[in-house]
Amino acid sequence: MSGVRSLSALRASASTSRVLNLHNVAEEYGDDPEYNQDPFFRDSVLNQAVVVKHRFRSDESYLVPNGGPVGTKIIFPLDRSDLRVGGRYIFVNEVGYKDSLAVIIGNKGIDFDYDLETLRLLNSLPSLDPFLIREQLRRHHRTPADCYFSISAADTARMLTFTEVEMFPLIKLAFAEGNSDINPDLVGRLANALLSTNADARLDPLRLTLGLEGAQFRDGIFSWKGFIFYKWQFSESMSSLSKIGLEMETIKLKGRPDRTSKELAAVLKKSIRDNIRTTALNCSRVLALYDDAFRDLVHRGHTAAFRKFLLDAPLLFVELGHMMGMVSHIVSYWSYRYRAAEKGGINIEEYLDILREFNVGLAARRPTHDHSVT
Repeated sequence: MSGVRSLSALRASASTSRVLNLHNVAEEYGDDPEYNQDPFFRDSVLNQAVVVKHRFRSDESYLVPNGGPVGTKIIFPLDRSDLRVGGRYIFVNEVGYKDSLAVIIGNKGIDFDYDLETLRLLNSLPSLDPFLIREQLRRHHRTPADCYFSISAADTARMLTFTEVEMFPLIKLAFAEGNSDINPDLVGRLANALLSTNADARLDPLRLTLGLEGAQFRDGIFSWKGFIFYKWQFSESMSSLSKIGLEMETIKLKGRPDRTSKELAAVLKKSIRDNIRTTALNCSRVLALYDDAFRDLVHRGHTAAFRKFLLDAPLLFVELGHMMGMVSHIVSYWSYRYRAAEKGGINIEEYLDILREFNVGLAARRPTHDHSVT
């Protein structure tokens, strides 16, 4: 059973890159016709669960044998009207997980297989960012209603603008005839196609430029989208992440913490600041591999480096996603808790829990070897 405080906090904080909060979506959009017409999961119980990307600690590796450092946890509230009661949870691919899931939802029909596949697709992603979830599902012909994806119009517009700038050199290489200028409308249409649909005929010149076919091209485009998304997210998140170090010192606490709690908080805050710097550096190093290969393509016309990058991208995509998923979660969750603390303060016990979670999350994964693209 999950902790009462953590499940209640998940409800309050809605969805982040670490959390897909279908419980909140059901409460807010349950009467919306599109919500019921195009559900995320076909089973109604599963469609009101909370899905979390969970970073396994060293003593939790047995939970999902042969799994990676991050698992996908499905939490089922015991009482949907009061999350303080807690809930049951299972991990995707834990021993006997399909049977356990069938028992919880009381269903193992045709829709069960459909939902299992959706869970597999979620589990294959490094984080639960709505951009990535929506694209992953679209690639496999699944189109839940827009209410399941907390993507603001402003975020979509900024992401599209970022992608237009990012893609422009390659579009010019693939589509320009001689030294003729590129129509800005073409750049916008292709950037939108890259972000919002499967690779189609409009991207054929790019496919020919990269020398990729079929599934290789589709998977390469998906990985490319992921890198563009994480590069945009990195640029958006770093300034917010840097402010957390200062806000950890000024957050309003309830009461007067004892000496032991103050000393523990000081140790955790220093570790978090160090880990923030290390994580930012590691993200920059992985993104630099993409930038170098892309630059080699558009400035020197060397397609081999970028082609190899796209073929190797899935592993890099997962590594980058693990890091950026935690960065995004920390930024969004801290913003929520800091604003709440400004009004009424926060208990030292909860404050220490937040610091411990951030510290473990940031320190949980480090690149174990150098990647190179030649």
